[in-house]
Amino acid sequence: MMQVDTPRFSIVLGQRLSWPRLLANARETEELGFDGLYLVDHFFGLKDVNDPTHEAWTMLAALAPFTQRLRLGVMVCGNTYRNPAFLLKQAITVDHISGGRVDFGVGAGWLEREHEAYGFPFPPAGERVDRFAEALELWDALQRNERTTFEGRFYQALDAPFEPKSLQSPRLPVLIGASKPRMLKLVVEHADIWNLVCKPEDGADANRRVDDLCREIGRDPVTLDRAVSPSINLLASREAFVEGVAAYNAAGFRHITMPWPRTQAEVPVLRDVAATVIPDLRGYAPTSRTVAESHFRPIGKADAATVRNVLAGLDDSSREFLAALAAQPGAQFDGISLRDALGVASHGEVTRTVARTANAFAAAGLARPWSEAQRGYALSVDMARMLKRYKGDDPVSQG
Repeated sequence: MMQVDTPRFSIVLGQRLSWPRLLANARETEELGFDGLYLVDHFFGLKDVNDPTHEAWTMLAALAPFTQRLRLGVMVCGNTYRNPAFLLKQAITVDHISGGRVDFGVGAGWLEREHEAYGFPFPPAGERVDRFAEALELWDALQRNERTTFEGRFYQALDAPFEPKSLQSPRLPVLIGASKPRMLKLVVEHADIWNLVCKPEDGADANRRVDDLCREIGRDPVTLDRAVSPSINLLASREAFVEGVAAYNAAGFRHITMPWPRTQAEVPVLRDVAATVIPDLRGYAPTSRTVAESHFRPIGKADAATVRNVLAGLDDSSREFLAALAAQPGAQFDGISLRDALGVASHGEVTRTVARTANAFAAAGLARPWSEAQRGYALSVDMARMLKRYKGDDPVSQG
């Protein structure tokens, strides 16, 4: 599995609008530069069950040819709604239509009223997780083997061919939505991407639990893409977006999966942050922008109080990062040297520290005080002096 470092931003579009509206929103999602587009696996409305609701995989197959770059998927498919082999066949069909861009989002199933309405069996929670665990094994076997014989308690396959395979190797990336202990164990055993619905203050603890579970089975925690479906509204304003993303990043989530604007007033906010905020969080800016147009202003003398507050709120790793740069102003530090200075185990952890530090300044409307080049990060002499002066006896000022 690959180490995940790059911030990602995806839209959960759903499928409760008309086809023309869904198509227009999907196209705009790609034009705005988002990384992924997800539908949801439900059969009636969210706030009003009578809201027209299209079937997820059928709609995703229709939208796929109108996009070229977006990752595509369903957030997430309830295992109880379909036979597992049939569900995988749907997903791989869309994978081929899209040229290999599908994330296989799956979960155990949870909405009892929906099962009741349409006659889907709804076993007790423990059995639903047992079924899901078995389905994960079957999905993996069908994608890896020429023929699969599977004798499970709930699912069976007898000398089953399964062609075509995914265009992605060795299989579709597995995305699991989960929050409870048994499901989290399945996440670390099977998932490439984990999605959690939470507030920022609850996310850090969940991430620590997942890290511990990864270590128990010998998995490097950084190989799991941490996605969050925010329980707060990131599109209330530009400031809400910047502060909310910073809080989720600080909690350990690098992948934000937020809903398409639910009110018309949120649409301009989505377009604004896509053009002016997200590129900075990713560490690059569109070529059409100039420095003067950046939302984040360079730190100046008038920002003393703001910078003091930012520095006071940094975690230890971020403080050590700035201290290392300030100790040798003008020198460039690559990820390897900073890994040793910060006492972390991987290059990815260095990048996470840099991103958290940048997000702390961004939340205050300030640009990153350091520069980043191909060979690493550096603080100018003037900026190093400024940070030392603003912080006083902080470790940053000891360099």
